[in-house]
Parts: sequence; structure tokens; C-alpha cells
Amino acid sequence: MKRMDDAQSPGPEYERRWYTEHTALLITTLKWALLGAAAGVCVGLGTGAFLWSLAAATDLVRRAAVGHLRPYDALPLALPAAVWLVRRFAPEARGHGTEAVIAAVHQRSGRIDWTVAPVKLVATVVTLAFGGSVGKEGPCAQIGAAITSLFADLLHLNDEDRRRLVICGIAAGFAAVFGTPVSGALFGVEVLYLGRIEYPVLFPSLVAGIVAHLVTSTPPPVAGVEAAGLASLGHLQLVLLSIAFGIVFGLVAFALIESMRLAGALLHRFAARPYLVAAVGGVALAIGYTLAGEFVSGLGTDTIQAALAGTAPIPSFAWLAKIAATAVTLETGGSGGIVTPLFFIGSTAGAALAHAAHLPTGAFAAFGFVAVVAAAANTPVAAAVMAMELLPGPIGVYAALCAVTAFLVVGHRSVYASQKLGFSKSAGLEVPLDGYVGELDARALRVRQGSLTERAHRMLDKPGRRRRASGPRRGGHSAAPRKPPADTGDAPPG
Repeated sequence: MKRMDDAQSPGPEYERRWYTEHTALLITTLKWALLGAAAGVCVGLGTGAFLWSLAAATDLVRRAAVGHLRPYDALPLALPAAVWLVRRFAPEARGHGTEAVIAAVHQRSGRIDWTVAPVKLVATVVTLAFGGSVGKEGPCAQIGAAITSLFADLLHLNDEDRRRLVICGIAAGFAAVFGTPVSGALFGVEVLYLGRIEYPVLFPSLVAGIVAHLVTSTPPPVAGVEAAGLASLGHLQLVLLSIAFGIVFGLVAFALIESMRLAGALLHRFAARPYLVAAVGGVALAIGYTLAGEFVSGLGTDTIQAALAGTAPIPSFAWLAKIAATAVTLETGGSGGIVTPLFFIGSTAGAALAHAAHLPTGAFAAFGFVAVVAAAANTPVAAAVMAMELLPGPIGVYAALCAVTAFLVVGHRSVYASQKLGFSKSAGLEVPLDGYVGELDARALRVRQGSLTERAHRMLDKPGRRRRASGPRRGGHSAAPRKPPADTGDAPPG
């Protein structure tokens, strides 16, 4: 009995392990708490400067409009100006910004030229002030990444620590501009991969996001969601509706991603004439806004709020018009983010679908608000947390279910082509992990052997194969036997 007690009692080795382990954990926690807080302060100040500049420039442009002229009438000049700024001073600032930041994290340990921040700020202000259909979070992500990359240079951090600090800067930028410290920070961490979260950087990113939010004090993007009509629906109905709406929102995100890809492919042949492309894009946007309505231009926050509140009718084509405007703005050279357009597309699509189905428009607009972001950006966890962080009562829970459904339905594609593939969304498919989403094509997707998907394909292929095998015989003789195909590792024929 005495020997058993001695064997079970902790000895010097256990005490030494406890001391070593928790000393290391304490040092790491303090180190990244300080670095995360410093990143949050710097990025919060930079984001605040950007938001102030954007508001001031937008107000100035509206005041300068003379007679019947509207701000977006100057887009044929504003977009080429934005293109010139980016091409001349910081080519990395092209497009919606987050794309270049993700690529820098994966390929260069987060190294970003500090000049990206001011150039991205000015180019986005020019695009948005005149009505370009972009968002304001992309510049904040690039501002955060550029500031923290410069910070890492000053501190002489190694590549791994630099990479983590830059991710903190991205998370702080999203948290500051969204007005949602937790989901914004999670978005910055989750957006790097499709289906993977880097837990080592989760703690400092949350610290950076909360501090940046406190510095900027940006109000949340949602207020006064109309949810009274949900009381008449049962829990089972809400679960089924959440899944059904999630499928539709996944297809809406699919439409946006493919529209941007198609626009980029069509305009690639004119890459040698960027200013002409930008000018033509500005003309197309001005004509489109005149036909569809000015509410499609710019950030569209008033329309988003009207859809969520359920107080004003939203045109049923609003989400389609926004998809077209966003694709044209970004692919012809406009500078800005893409998440705010995703909010617009999701909320207006949800309002239109709910109105057609005679359901509460405000509540289901909120479903679309988070679900399209989850699908198009592959950030279901951040979207689910945002739903519960912003939306009242049961709306947040069911909106989270809707968001995760949309994430699965959109497939292995994203508005951020530089995302890395972290997992397969279906057990029936094999995808090349650690590859880039933008490089994935149909040839790289393979049906997993032994899965239900393979069995379904074999069942569907059998009738066609039987018809081919039972063709007419010539001269009463049977067809000569064919040599079996070589073993390529594919699934055997049905």
C-alpha cells in the first residue's frame, strides 16, 4: 500500500514540468497580449483616419454636385484616377485589398510595403466618394497589415512572429470597421483558409480586434431588425426555412463569384489599356445607376438598414443590380472592399425572397446579411458569431444555421482567390489541400472511391453505358471484344 501511494504521488519531475510549461505559457500570453494591444491601437487609429477621410470626401463631393449632375456621373474620371494612383505608387493595393493581404500572409510571411496603406486609403476614398460599388473593410485590412508589417520591421521579428502580427493587424482592421470586435477579429483569422482556423493567432487577434474597436468606436452595421413576425413560426419551421434560405443564399454567393470571374476573364484581353477599361467601366456604372436607381451606388448602407428594418419596400432586382455593379467596379480598376457589397446583396436578396414567400422581410434579410458573407468569403464561424453578436433573440441562432448552410452550398470557390484549401466540403469529393482556391478547377476535383457520391454516379452512368454496349450488330456476328482500359486509379466502371 505504501509503495502504491509513493508511485501515485507527484514527484520532482512533475513539479519541474508544471513550472516549465506554465512559465512558457505565461511569457507567451504576456508577449502576444502586448503585441496584440499595440497592433490594435495603431490599426484603430489608422482605420479611424480612413473612415473620417471617407466621410469628409463623400460630403464634399455631394456638395460640389451642380445642377442635375450626380456624384456617379464623374465615375468615368474617378476610376481612371484610382487606377493611376495604384499603378503609380502601390500595385499591391489593386482590387478589394484583402486578396493581396491574404497572398502576402501565405507567400511572404506577411511582408507588405508600408506605402500600401496611404495609397489604398486615397484610392478607395476616390472610388467610394463618386459612387463606386465597393466596401470599406478591404482598405482597413490592408492598412492593418501594412502598419503591423512596418511594426515587425522595427522590432526585428522573425518570419513566424511577423506573420502572426500581420494577421493580428488584419483582424484589427476588420473588427474596427465592422463595429463587431469578436466576429470581426474571427473574420480576419478565418478568411485566410477555406475550412481552417489558425488557433495560435486567435488570442492576439481577439486582443487586437477588441482594442481597435475601442479606439475607433465604430457603431455596429445592424440596428432595429424587424423580428416580430417570427413569433408566428414554430421551431421546426424556422429550422427548415433556415436551411432552405441558406441553399438560396449559397447560390446567390455563387452568382457573385462567377460574375466577378467572368468579368475578369472578359477584361483580361484589355489588360494593356487599364485607363480605357476604367473609363468604360465608369460609363457603364453611371448608365446602370441611372436605370436601376442611385441606391445601388456606393456603400448602400441606407438600403441595407431599410431591408433589415422591414420598413420600406426594396426592389426585387436590387441584389442582382448590386452584383453587376460590384463586378464592374472591382474588375475595371475600382479600389475598395467587398464585404459591404456582400451585406447589401444578402440583405436585399433575403428581403425579396421573404416578400415573395409572405414571410417577415426584416428577419430573413438578416439571414441573408450574414449568410452571403459566410458563403462568398468562406467564413462560417465568423458569420455565425456575427449573427449572434448583432441580431436579437432567436434570429441570431437560426441565422447562424442559415450561414453555415450557405457556406456548404457555394462549394470550393471564394471572392478571395488566394485563400488556401483547408478541407473538402463533401465527404464524396477529394480536393488538393493547401492549394489555392483560385487555382482549383473541375479537373482537380475527384469523386472519393466508396462514397455515396461515387455510387450515385455509377447508378446514373449505367443506363447510358448499357445503351452504348447494346448497339446494332453487323452481319449477324457479335462485336469483337475490346481490350479493357488500363488501370488509371479511377473508379471501376459500373
